[in-house]
Parts: sequence; C-alpha cells; structure tokens
Amino acid sequence: MEFLIVIGSVLVIYYLILIPVQYRNIAATRESLKKSHLTHNEMYEKMSFEEQQLQFNLQGNLFNLPATLIAQLIYYIRHRDDK
Repeated sequence: MEFLIVIGSVLVIYYLILIPVQYRNIAATRESLKKSHLTHNEMYEKMSFEEQQLQFNLQGNLFNLPATLIAQLIYYIRHRDDK
C-alpha cells in the first residue's frame, strides 16, 4: 500500500512539473500558427524531423496525457477572448 502512495505522489509531482512545460509548448505552437498563417498540418509538414519528434514525444505520449489536457484547458481559459 505504501508503494502505491509513493508511486501516486511521484506521478502527481511529475504532472505538476510538466503542466507549465506543456502550456508553453501549446502557446508557442499557437503563436507560430498565427504568425505563419498556415494550417496545423502545413506547419508540421514544414518542421524538421527533430522538431516533429519532439512535438510527438511531448504531446503524443499517453503518460503525459493528464498534464497535456490540463495545460490545454488552462490555455483555452486564458485565451478564450483572443479569437
């Protein structure tokens, strides 16, 4: 039982650290979409292989999903008037 508490605590700390990283990544991606006037797919096609892999590993990893969802929610709440 103590082992599960330790694992849960580590995961919560991991997610709390990862939320600001995900938020900055989402904000930077949205900003580059606005500046370049490209669609989401066009922007990813123009990225280098390394940048594509970084985006995939940061946002596509199921282990990072809770932090990504929370960061996305925070981004939408803070920027709902920017449309």
